Amino acid sequence: MRETPTRQRLIIDFEKCCGCFACAAACPEKRIAFSDQGTERRFSAPGVCSGECETCRKVCPVDAIVLEPFPLEDDECHPPALTWTLPLVRCRRCGEPFTTEKIRRMTMEKLTMLLEAPDAVSDWVPVCLACRRIEEAHRVRTATRTLPDPLR
Repeated sequence: MRETPTRQRLIIDFEKCCGCFACAAACPEKRIAFSDQGTERRFSAPGVCSGECETCRKVCPVDAIVLEPFPLEDDECHPPALTWTLPLVRCRRCGEPFTTEKIRRMTMEKLTMLLEAPDAVSDWVPVCLACRRIEEAHRVRTATRTLPDPLR
């Protein structure tokens, strides 16, 4: 007896979603997409995915994705595509929107716990990648100016 092929209904818990876009990066069919538009991160995903892939669910750090079997014969009640948005927070240094508040908060909590240095974490996390690079380059330049020249 042959099993009926299925697809999977994609269910997103929008309240849990942190906006990390791990699902979009991991989707082998590239059917989950995101884009940053102004002060929002916008997501889109199909209501139903093909096959038995669970990659998006497995990579979601906050367990916001549920997949339910959806029989191929059930085409008359096809779930609609999903769209959702999350607000972006601005970089403390340059003011550009760069991440979601949920990601910023999760990063602060995890790094504070791991590093046991809340001051260092609170300086680094609210700053975008471009500004982090600038700050790190400045720190390296400052540090190397105070070191004796090893070639003298």
